[in-house]
Amino acid sequence: MVNYSYKSIENQHDNMRDKWFKPRIDNKLLKDLMKRRDGPGWLNTILYFSLLFITGYIAYLSWGKWWAIPAFFAYGTVYAFSNARWHEYGHRSVFKTRKLNDFFYEISCFIAYFESVSWRWSHTHHHSRTIHQGVDYEIQVTRPSNLLDLFLIDLFGIKRVYFEFKKIFLHSLGIMTQVALDCVPENQRYKMIWTSRIYMGIKLIFIVWAYLIGSFLPLMFIVLPQLYGSPILQLTTMLQHGGLKADTWDHRESTRTVILNPIHGWLLYFNMQYHTEHHLFPQVPFYNLPKLHEAIKDQLPSPNKSFIDGLLEMIPAIIKQSKDPKYYFTKNIPA
Repeated sequence: MVNYSYKSIENQHDNMRDKWFKPRIDNKLLKDLMKRRDGPGWLNTILYFSLLFITGYIAYLSWGKWWAIPAFFAYGTVYAFSNARWHEYGHRSVFKTRKLNDFFYEISCFIAYFESVSWRWSHTHHHSRTIHQGVDYEIQVTRPSNLLDLFLIDLFGIKRVYFEFKKIFLHSLGIMTQVALDCVPENQRYKMIWTSRIYMGIKLIFIVWAYLIGSFLPLMFIVLPQLYGSPILQLTTMLQHGGLKADTWDHRESTRTVILNPIHGWLLYFNMQYHTEHHLFPQVPFYNLPKLHEAIKDQLPSPNKSFIDGLLEMIPAIIKQSKDPKYYFTKNIPA
């Protein structure tokens, strides 16, 4: 979810809110949809981390056996979807209390290979300038698209993990990357440096542990899952904006909503399949996004009917963009 060619975005902190298209919605309904409740957040969080523990235990039992491959792929897939969790906890919309959101945000960022301080600030730019090239730091599908990167190298998270690890390593040494200079306020950089050092320290412990016991097993649970477990996550996150219009002030042109099954969508992905709705009203908690969709769907393009339907729309568009960076799939927007 990252554009790895960072450009300076100084003076881009101005308020872009008024430029974006906003759908019509009753103010009272919107206020109700924006109310936070702990119950749905706890239910999802407990079920997700329970599933992570269960699949991890099964994977541990499978070590050295033929069924280790599907067992670790299942664990890695659940692990990799922490990518969606840092996002929602980072919006502080899962729970009513800031402390609970921040606690799980830190855990999810560590799991997902995202340093928590820099990503909180860079994600602000993603919402204020969504898919605006050279400004948005979270463009996953660049123009022209690189098919080798997207569907082979980064399908397994290799490029993303490499650049995130490099960023965390440099920050841990006190060396500022461009994204830190552009996005992170000076008074937050000290916290970013120490967070990066903690991340590096924990991962180093697991690497040393694996070396001392002469086994990759510890790394299969902490360091490597974001690689071998990434394919479904990467394709799911590509659907957010892949193949759509860039440099527009209408989220309906640059963002995609896809209908997913409850395990894929609600449990693993925190309802981020309602991505157009999320960008239109980021303050609405994940558990109210389906209701928001129903309230404004007459003003939005029709959602993709399934994960496969979304891929069938996105992949041909990305292939065309590899040859023509100006091409984009045009969504049918209601008049």
